[in-house]
Order: sequence, then C-alpha cells, then structure tokens
Amino acid sequence: SLVALLGLSVFSTALAFVIYFRLLQTLGSVGTTAQAYMRVPIGVAIGVLFLGERLMPMAWLGLVCVLAGVIAMTWPDRTRIVAAGR
Repeated sequence: SLVALLGLSVFSTALAFVIYFRLLQTLGSVGTTAQAYMRVPIGVAIGVLFLGERLMPMAWLGLVCVLAGVIAMTWPDRTRIVAAGR
C-alpha cells in the first residue's frame, strides 16, 4: 500500500500540478480553464468508442455547444494580434 501511495502522490498529484502550472504559463488562465470543459467530450468519446454507448440527439447538441464554447474562449483576439505586431 505504501508503493501505491507513493505512485499516486507522484503521478496523480505532482505530475498534475506540473502540467497545470505549465498550462497556466503557456495558455494563460482562460486556456487552462477551457481544458477543463474538454473533459466531458473526451469522456463521452471514450464511452462511445470503447463501451459502445449511443448518444441521444440532445447529447450531441450539448457536445457541440461545449466545443463551440471552448473555441470561443480560446479564439485569438484579432486586436491583440495586430497590436503585438504579428
């Protein structure tokens, strides 16, 4: 059980914090928050692919809305790009 505790603390907690702070550094707070919304579509896709689950039309509509929201959150602001000289 001590090996399991050590494995969970290193891989689940420490690695998650390293990834989280790296995302904050590279994507900023909005991009990092957006990745949390992607957990639901990824979980649903895993269920569809590996468990043979079927989605109702409203679930598909909900997934499209989640993806549209993430795209809207992370879409680069054109005025900032022009101001930065890119």
